[in-house]
Amino acid sequence: MSTSSPTREAARERSTAPLRRRRTPKPVRTALLYAGLWAAFIWCVFPFYWMIATSLRAKDEIFARPPSIVPHAITLQNYVDLLVGAQFWRFALNSLFLTLSVTVISVLLSVTAGYAMARHRFKGSVMLPLFMLYGQMFPPVLLLIPFYIQLKFLGWLDSLYGLIPVYLSYMLPLCVWLMRGFFAQVPHSLEDAARLDGCTRWQAFWRVILPMARPGIVAVATWVMIHTWNEFLYASTFILSEKNRTLPLGLSGLIGQYTTDWGMLMAGGVVTAAPILLIFFFLQKHLVAGVGGGAVKG
Repeated sequence: MSTSSPTREAARERSTAPLRRRRTPKPVRTALLYAGLWAAFIWCVFPFYWMIATSLRAKDEIFARPPSIVPHAITLQNYVDLLVGAQFWRFALNSLFLTLSVTVISVLLSVTAGYAMARHRFKGSVMLPLFMLYGQMFPPVLLLIPFYIQLKFLGWLDSLYGLIPVYLSYMLPLCVWLMRGFFAQVPHSLEDAARLDGCTRWQAFWRVILPMARPGIVAVATWVMIHTWNEFLYASTFILSEKNRTLPLGLSGLIGQYTTDWGMLMAGGVVTAAPILLIFFFLQKHLVAGVGGGAVKG
């Protein structure tokens, strides 16, 4: 009896040994992880690199076969042609006007509406934010015909002013939702303490509540700026004349039916993307904190 029990245990261990999962060594797992991260990084960054490299090539080199990864001769002629010969600055000013207008109006309305929804209870205060978000479920293309009929009736077709309410219609719901969630995180006791110290409701909002919601305001403003600056669908539908074109719409004019100036088009893409990349680079901490803080509450 004493010798059979160890024998059985040894046999059981030998039978289950092949079934045990062998773990991959830690150096191998680390190498695979970094290889995957580098592959994802190259996959995301290479289109931007190719756009920059193409904008710095001569026109003959752009169509050379096989294409080279690194430009043989760097030239800035495409940027000169874009900034001097084309109507780039007119398109840029149109986009800048729309971006600033929509951003300022969106921030003002979303801050006030979000504060009201977070602090006050009224009939429909629970369902109203949900109905506002339901509008985000529909693709923007479904609203093209209704917006076109309304703008034509108001005489706002082919007008930059007509694009402002169009952009606000699908940007404000998410902005209000984010600001509502951010204001909901601010304790009521802080506002009550400010009221006890002699502040009016407006002073308490301006001096206490609004500074604490600064990351949310930055996130909303950044999100609106990025979407307004890059918007193409509504601008291409409602803008008819060349003088009122925005920057994405103006750059699309470089794509012809038979020929395309790829060098100037890539230079325009670099110049158009540069402001957005700089804004996101300097405000990314506030953007992530604002979106995360506004989405988890309320």
